Amino acid sequence: MSFGWHARRVADPALPLRVRVAALRSCVQLYRPLGFHGTLDRLAGVAGPYQRDEAALLRALEVLEADRAGWLAELEAYARARRSGKRCGRRVPAEGERNPNDRGRWSA
Repeated sequence: MSFGWHARRVADPALPLRVRVAALRSCVQLYRPLGFHGTLDRLAGVAGPYQRDEAALLRALEVLEADRAGWLAELEAYARARRSGKRCGRRVPAEGERNPNDRGRWSA
């Protein structure tokens, strides 16, 4: 299943809270900038106790989706820059060029 599918389940008020929390954990399984547990801890710190509070669960999803959207935009920009560089003969990224595929996007 995709990140979007799990995210829709998190936001679905017709599902029991425990199912929605499990869906959030599945989202984190697919996008984990700080590793699985680190990302869950960061979401709990930012959004609150999402395991028991529906509003906190939705805030956690919002934070995760916003960060993922930013990361996807960075990936696309990096891919465009690499394609352009390769057309110009620069087959290897420049020294110090930030690669958005690297882990550690959030500060702990």
